[in-house]
Amino acid sequence: MVYTQKTSGIAGGKFTLEPSVQNLTSKTQPPSQTAKPSVVLPAAAARSVPALIAAAGLPMDKLSASIVSFARFFSLPLKPELMAAMRRQALAPSATAPATAAPPTAEGTSDLEIVAKNREALSLAAAAAESKGVELVSKGLEQFAEAIDPDWQKRQDPDERNRKRQHKNADEQEKENAASKTGSLSAAGIREMALRAAEKNPLLAVLNKLPGKNAQRWMVFPFSFNEDGRKYKVSLRILLETDDSRLSQCAVGMAVDIAESETGRRWLFVVKGPNRRGATAAAGLTVYLQPELPPKAVASLTRELSELMEIPPERISVKNRTESFPCESGCTDDWPLAINEAV
Repeated sequence: MVYTQKTSGIAGGKFTLEPSVQNLTSKTQPPSQTAKPSVVLPAAAARSVPALIAAAGLPMDKLSASIVSFARFFSLPLKPELMAAMRRQALAPSATAPATAAPPTAEGTSDLEIVAKNREALSLAAAAAESKGVELVSKGLEQFAEAIDPDWQKRQDPDERNRKRQHKNADEQEKENAASKTGSLSAAGIREMALRAAEKNPLLAVLNKLPGKNAQRWMVFPFSFNEDGRKYKVSLRILLETDDSRLSQCAVGMAVDIAESETGRRWLFVVKGPNRRGATAAAGLTVYLQPELPPKAVASLTRELSELMEIPPERISVKNRTESFPCESGCTDDWPLAINEAV
């Protein structure tokens, strides 16, 4: 079994799945366990991550900060038992690299850094699943984390990556070159790749259809492509929000997270639109880069993006990427957060 359903998280407590994914069962709480009330904090403390970590009874470390930030992003109640359960999922040993330090890899990443990045991806996957009323078991959680984090697969098997880099044969290189000569990527082409990749993953297909508990729906579409002989892995994440007046959903945010396999470079493009709570600001773009670019290169990139996307330069922000998931980690200037002020 890959996942279980929490019926309280689905409207009406019911959800029908296709026959191919009927491995879904109700999750019930043992009679001996009594649900604990949500933690209620003063308004001033509600925005403080350290205060929320302390109130949730979590260890004061970066993983706890990620868990609390992701819970806020998905408007989850900061119940101590819920936060602790998400932390246990993120600490699952089967999904992480060795727990002891080792010399850095060619990309400068040590085993401990790999563990930390994996746990952060797992905690985001756990929070997203919880927001949809679903609890993923170990294998399902890893699959979801891999879809969310384009660097996941690369971190899981660095030795295999190095072998492929050193021993790539002529046929493989020729195929990559041929793929890169098929023309520039188009919006229609990206859409087709994303939908096709999601359809091949039954778990992801189901999760993308499930709404969240905050009138929003967070969807993930992983795919890859080759360009100029290089391979890129992408996680396209879209945030939909219900429009009560039209009983429909509209996109209020989109993140295109790109990892280049050979060099380890990362690009995160975050497009923000107005939301149903009255925001009227024009569309904006935030770009997170790793490694950081010099000021002149940033200015050039800003002008290029402004012309390409027809967005005024003042609505484009280029930043150094210091977080794995800056959009979901509490950057309220990027995506609209539906924060439950009573948590």
